[in-house]
Amino acid sequence: MHTVLRILVGLLMLHAIVKFAFFFVLPYKTRRKMLDSQYGSKTSATKASDFMLLAVAVILLALLFLSGRVEYLSFAVGLWAGMTLIQTYFHEFSKPLQPEELPGSGSISPIKMMSYAIQADPERPWKQLAIITILAVWVLYRVVVE
Repeated sequence: MHTVLRILVGLLMLHAIVKFAFFFVLPYKTRRKMLDSQYGSKTSATKASDFMLLAVAVILLALLFLSGRVEYLSFAVGLWAGMTLIQTYFHEFSKPLQPEELPGSGSISPIKMMSYAIQADPERPWKQLAIITILAVWVLYRVVVE
């Protein structure tokens, strides 16, 4: 069970690193076109993927607890740090969007507005992204060398 969990965590960390890299490699026009095609006139573009991500989180947590290797202080610090990184990540997007950066069609939900703000200026939460990337690289390293 521990080996399966290590492999899954390694793959997820690799995915996170690659995903962050795309923010800075793909030009804004390309990211914007992809975002427009995902949202269209809808208020959400992630209902199915959010469900899948929650399912993966539950599976990983079950594997972790079943492995018997949960140290509660380490887990608590990771949980609190993760929640804080996400909260402060979103707080970085308090700058209003320019008219050309606003969603173009349909109703504009808070998550749709946030998605467009992130694509318009993905480097705003650079501190949070740096911390997450450093931790993801460290975890990936540990998965490989363990």
